[in-house]
Amino acid sequence: MATYSVGDLIRHKELKEVVAVEPTATVMEAAEVMAGRGIGAVAIRDARGGIDGIFTERDLLKRVVAARRDPQATRVADVMSPDVRHVAPSTPVEQALHLMVAHGYRHLLVQEGGKPLGLISIRDIMYSFIVPEMAMAPEGRYGHMRSRAEEAVRMLQARSSGG
Repeated sequence: MATYSVGDLIRHKELKEVVAVEPTATVMEAAEVMAGRGIGAVAIRDARGGIDGIFTERDLLKRVVAARRDPQATRVADVMSPDVRHVAPSTPVEQALHLMVAHGYRHLLVQEGGKPLGLISIRDIMYSFIVPEMAMAPEGRYGHMRSRAEEAVRMLQARSSGG
């Protein structure tokens, strides 16, 4: 069982800040930021500095490419996922993972008192279970660790089935 929180996870990531774009940014601009930073999602900031939504690789695929929208003319606010799910930094990583799996989220906003502290991905959490001693890369750790990943999945399945 993990004994650390999503706040601990944020502190150990190489990319600690929330990478965000304005709602008026085009999909192309958001994609360029994501590609340039090596990340799979950007937050969409509102006028008050809060987070209005999130734009992910999945949004790009489903709402832009598959819908045949022009990424240079489409505003990110029109294709983002609103209502970003957020957790407090004190949330245990296992609870965050459960929330992500149960609701199909790949990213969670970590915030405290309405202030965004960071964005974590399901990859960040899984890698923290598999190789906890390694520092996080911006979008998780790269490489093939199939046997360790399969072991982690079996462990989680056993826990969820009461085994």
